[in-house]
Amino acid sequence: MTYLFGFGLLVLAGAMVVLFAMLGELYARTGGMEGAGAPGGGSGAVRLLDGARVGSQPDGWPIGLAEVPASDLRVVLVLSTACDSCEQVAGQINDLPDLRDFAVLVSTIDQDRGVDFVTRHELSGLPHHIDVGGEWVAGELGVMTSPSALVFRHGRLVSALLFTDLAALSAAVFPVKEAVGNE
Repeated sequence: MTYLFGFGLLVLAGAMVVLFAMLGELYARTGGMEGAGAPGGGSGAVRLLDGARVGSQPDGWPIGLAEVPASDLRVVLVLSTACDSCEQVAGQINDLPDLRDFAVLVSTIDQDRGVDFVTRHELSGLPHHIDVGGEWVAGELGVMTSPSALVFRHGRLVSALLFTDLAALSAAVFPVKEAVGNE
């Protein structure tokens, strides 16, 4: 009986990750981001993500993201191993001139796929967490879409954004960092 329950839970977690990735892809491909996720690139639009628990502070943090609550401002990139747009975004990360304000959360169906994603895109130098089943990000923050960017100030979610271009995301977020830092 315990094995059956465990297997059922594993199937449910896998379905959640696949749904998470499919929703992000569908939204981007249907023009929800003005074609930003369409093959061949897009407008680089950055939009607010509906459904995220903006203003909330997670009860607990995964070890890989433990430094996020101590940061003045930190952007956690939510990427999925089952998402083509996420693969493109992951390929852009190391092109940024300054990565110290970024962390990565990889939502995946199993640990090995997440480790492969982090290794393939050379993300191990960034604070990162492999979120099997997307359980932490969905449970703590209500986020089930990727690629998305979660902007935290001292561990509190202050913004959640949909994006497909890291340069556009940086241009949207970091002027805000200067304003927030001057409060």
